[in-house]
Amino acid sequence: MADQIVQQQVQPQMVYQQPASPVYQQTVPVQAVAPVAPTTSILGLDVQDSTFWKGALLGAAVAMLVTNESVQKGVVKTVSKLTAAAQSGVEEMKEKFEDAKAEAVAESGK
Repeated sequence: MADQIVQQQVQPQMVYQQPASPVYQQTVPVQAVAPVAPTTSILGLDVQDSTFWKGALLGAAVAMLVTNESVQKGVVKTVSKLTAAAQSGVEEMKEKFEDAKAEAVAESGK
């Protein structure tokens, strides 16, 4: 029996270790908070706000357009000119389409 060699298969035992997950730390800078100055308000409106003034100017422009007769006439003239130009453009496109259609019919008839 001495001549019998007992072979043992040794399987290496793998030890799996999860990779250490990196630890992220986010630092947030501390910002100083400035004291807020009291705002000037009239009837609850902040008159120091830029959007307030933009709205006020836009409202004044619309009011002028609605009430000023010469401005209304100018707007109506401009709109009528644009409408006439658009209509003539449409008519011109129709004519070009009809010409192209007639040419296609003439070429196919040859």
